[in-house]
Amino acid sequence: MSQFVVSQECWNLGLRAGAILLRDISIGPSPNELRMVIDDEARSVSSRFASRAAIRALPEIVCIHDIIRAVGVKPKSHPPSTQKLLEFAWKQGTLPAINNLVDAYNLMSLRTVCSLGAHDVNELTLPVELRLFRGDETFRPLGSDGEQPVRRDEFGYVDGENRVICRLDSLQADFSKVTSATSEALLIIETTTIHDEGQLQEIVAATAATICEFCGGEAETVARPA
Repeated sequence: MSQFVVSQECWNLGLRAGAILLRDISIGPSPNELRMVIDDEARSVSSRFASRAAIRALPEIVCIHDIIRAVGVKPKSHPPSTQKLLEFAWKQGTLPAINNLVDAYNLMSLRTVCSLGAHDVNELTLPVELRLFRGDETFRPLGSDGEQPVRRDEFGYVDGENRVICRLDSLQADFSKVTSATSEALLIIETTTIHDEGQLQEIVAATAATICEFCGGEAETVARPA
């Protein structure tokens, strides 16, 4: 059985997503080396873009905005994670320090303008599917004490128990978050048709190498974003 699936409806919308299974990783504070690389990348964002409007005009951002609108959501209300990261880096010249895994994949998101997110495999029931919601899923956002409804026909990631692990591409669930106890994680890489197949394979390989450099362990591509 596949551990990660993209529905035909989401593929038709223009979404492309793949997943990397990370094993025997160690989660903790980011080393200074990683934070220095992040700061360099963030300063590069600040120098490349004159304004937030310039960030939002990127083809990658325009494309995901179109997809978000296609499922009845306003990008202004729910901006994609890539836009939020780029705008934070542009304004602050850095990114928030979370832990070595989150910081490493946020670095790769800045570099590639792809949406990345990781989930603790031991808290999930596989497979994970990117699909349109039916409206009967359960969802408790990161940091929330209670469940929130999800709207039918929005897109997001759902595990084998019908639990939303990420709504749209930016609102992660609390139950599958990465913590210091996480040793195995499913890292999702999401993009759109804006990246061709060759670019996607390069992004997957570079992401796996970066994660292993700063988190240890091994990386196995379980689904290619194509």
